[in-house]
Amino acid sequence: MLLNIKPSEARLVGHLFIVQYFMGVATAFLFTSSLTLILSSYPVAIFPKIYILAAVLLFIANLIYARLEARMSSKKLLQVITIFSATSVWLYWLCLTFFTIEWMPPLLGAWNVVVYMLVGYAFWGMTAIMFNVRESKRLFSIVGAGDIPAKMLGYFSVTALVPLIGVVNLLWVSVVAFAVAYVLLQRYISEEKVNGEHDNTHHSAAPPKHKSQSIISRYFHNRLIFNIALWSLLAYTIYAIIDFTFLEEIKLKYSANDHELATFVAVFFALGRLIAIGIKLVFSSRVIARLGVTNCLLIAPLLLLAINGFIIISGEGLTTHLYVFGVMVLLSEILRSTLQEPVFFVLFQPLHPHSRLKGHLIAKGYTLPFALMGVGVFLTVYLQYHSGLDITLVSRLLFVLLLVWAASVFLIRKSYMRTLINVIKRGYFTGSELFLNDESVTEVLVKKARSNKPQKAIHALHLLEKSGYKDINTLLFGQLHSKSCEVKEYVVSRIMENRLAEALPLLKSRLRANFDPAIKPHLMKALYYLDTQNLASQSASIQDLDKACKKAAIVGLLYRNQVEADAVVAEEMLKMVNSRNEEDKLVAIEIITETRRSDYEQVLETFLQDEAPAVYKKAIEAVGEVKDFALLEQTVQVALEKKALFPLQKALVHFGDSVFATLYILDKLYPEAITSLLIKVAGKMRGGYSIAFLERMLKEETGFTAAVVDALWQQKAIVSAESQLLLRSWTQVKLEQSLLKATYYLHLVSDEVVAPLQDAVCSEIHQDIQMHFKSLSLLYDRSQIERVMELYNVGDASKVYNAIEMLELLIPQKYFNGINTLIELEQDIRKGQVVPPHTKEMPASVIIEEILLENKAGFNSWTMSVACYMIPRLQEKEFPRYILDKKAGKVDNLFEETREYVLSMLN
Repeated sequence: MLLNIKPSEARLVGHLFIVQYFMGVATAFLFTSSLTLILSSYPVAIFPKIYILAAVLLFIANLIYARLEARMSSKKLLQVITIFSATSVWLYWLCLTFFTIEWMPPLLGAWNVVVYMLVGYAFWGMTAIMFNVRESKRLFSIVGAGDIPAKMLGYFSVTALVPLIGVVNLLWVSVVAFAVAYVLLQRYISEEKVNGEHDNTHHSAAPPKHKSQSIISRYFHNRLIFNIALWSLLAYTIYAIIDFTFLEEIKLKYSANDHELATFVAVFFALGRLIAIGIKLVFSSRVIARLGVTNCLLIAPLLLLAINGFIIISGEGLTTHLYVFGVMVLLSEILRSTLQEPVFFVLFQPLHPHSRLKGHLIAKGYTLPFALMGVGVFLTVYLQYHSGLDITLVSRLLFVLLLVWAASVFLIRKSYMRTLINVIKRGYFTGSELFLNDESVTEVLVKKARSNKPQKAIHALHLLEKSGYKDINTLLFGQLHSKSCEVKEYVVSRIMENRLAEALPLLKSRLRANFDPAIKPHLMKALYYLDTQNLASQSASIQDLDKACKKAAIVGLLYRNQVEADAVVAEEMLKMVNSRNEEDKLVAIEIITETRRSDYEQVLETFLQDEAPAVYKKAIEAVGEVKDFALLEQTVQVALEKKALFPLQKALVHFGDSVFATLYILDKLYPEAITSLLIKVAGKMRGGYSIAFLERMLKEETGFTAAVVDALWQQKAIVSAESQLLLRSWTQVKLEQSLLKATYYLHLVSDEVVAPLQDAVCSEIHQDIQMHFKSLSLLYDRSQIERVMELYNVGDASKVYNAIEMLELLIPQKYFNGINTLIELEQDIRKGQVVPPHTKEMPASVIIEEILLENKAGFNSWTMSVACYMIPRLQEKEFPRYILDKKAGKVDNLFEETREYVLSMLN
């Protein structure tokens, strides 16, 4: 795409370009005629007065425009402004033609500024709500390019048309151009209503109101608009000073010949527009995308500073400053139209549409009159005491202003970042603190403790106990009569935790009363734990209990940590170990797991060798839960032999971070087959040992780098400087692979025969984007990048584009450009707007051959299997079957099975 326009956008962009072209023709002829009339009939000292007059008219026009903007849609407002502009220019033509009014040309010069600004407000206000922030970056420079050929035509018309129709009659061209723009706009709006395209009615909602009454909030809505307005004020001030100085130099050189003066102005400005048209159409949107929005704003201040520095250094050595200031004016014109104006409007895109339009008016409409008024008053006063401007004074003044202007860009960058964060961030509710010792609060909590809602009751009981409520035990015992099983379980757990032996009579009575079967094991556990005086009778009665209660009773005895109780438990455990009943063995493992007793190592070792899958799998998990490191190596061997990797994973997670500090892991005594499992487990940990393990794996480049990155991201790890270097290198390589996948997809998209392969490649691109987010979050601002990732996963296009805009400010451009390309492609796929590349076509057979033989893009085994599966479909295209005899690196069972199947199909 030479112009960076997608096919689905071409029609709308074309319409806007044409409307902008005729708007440009109108304003260009108005500007040319007014400037020629003024320069040919008045001294250059008239311009400060025109600045002041234009400022006053702009203040009035802005107030009226703001009222209209609140009452009309953006499209209707543009139509009204267009008709108003045409009518006002026609009235000026009448006055200049049939009346001799001395002050009419200066008034026309001031009115030219007003018309130019009003048309700009209305046109860009309408355009701004049609595109999101990412689209605006690509398209605003193209849409705005319509005024460049128009202004070239206007400037050249001075030498071509003035001898034929005169300067005043140039205003008719402006009137006709405004009329054509109105007709075109009316037609486009009618077409959109019929087709239902680009409906922006959803933008009409007012922005949320805030209670803040700060000056910035009250008059500028937010700090971004304020900072852009400050930047704009400085820009208009600088441009006004440069323009006036240039015009004064022109008048000095061509004061004797009005025709030469007009010709110089026309050719000079036309040359600037000719240079700008190529830059704007081809490079502008790409420069914005590559440098970033805010960085583009620094280009003009820095270049103008360099030229101004040349003037200061040269001093009296320059005989004329015409061409130096001419270069500054030319540079200002080119950069203003190619970069600054598109960027200016892009900066407002993250805002709510209402604030966006308000920002356009404030930052452009209200700052220009202040700048013109300030410069006009300064020049008027200065020229009363001096015959002309002192170039040394001007250059020094510009030097200071340009420095401040450049510094203001950093304020915009900061507020732009903050605005993006505010646009996409999620709010969280925060409650007020409870004053637990307050009597009124205690009364409320006591009432809630008797609530029929279990969670409320439990929470209230917890807070009362935490506050030291004196009657908490009475309240707890009373809740054993609650209808909620959850509440009763909580009460029993607190009785055990606090060793409330006074609850024994109540526990026994509840058991005798044939209490709820679901709560009975909990009561039994508490009874056997607290009743330390009746061990003999308890030991005898264990045999009569059902399995659930028997297990609970044994757990209760183990919790005592008494020698006599442990002996009773050992006897019962021995019976379970030797039992032929699988359920008894599982109960024994559950008892060990629940009590976390490490003195039953031999029991677990026995169960690891059991033939029943349910038993040895449960035993594997139990080894981890009780953290029996002595059995770690044996547990891994059993899990591999019996292919019980999932229970092993759960066991390793239960071991915790300390498992990665064992010599078994540190010295790599573990089998290579569990490497990927260890990486996955490390990702579920929180601790330094597991992070150190992952960083070692990253350094060794074992082929599991993607899994290591994912695990480090899950860990929320802060990696070492060495690991950061490795991550940067891997991310760059991975990004190149991802872009190659995108290239493959673009070449496959037109071939329906390989649709499954298209889907597989698309899926990998999505996975790669996720992986890039994860690796970058380890290197840069994690919280913000994860927020970007979260919004990307939501899939809402507007949120995705705002999130990407913030991502550009968080990561280096070398990473962002590639990721942006991938996300743009994915969005195009979802919208069905993918366009095959204009480069030489790469057939599906060539792509499949590259995937299977070289796999430079790093596809996974699933995509390789799909590519292999496509081969029979391509046989009529003479697909080279020999590639099935070769392998691209390691392959797994899935690919081997697919390969064998395809070979059988071809034979």
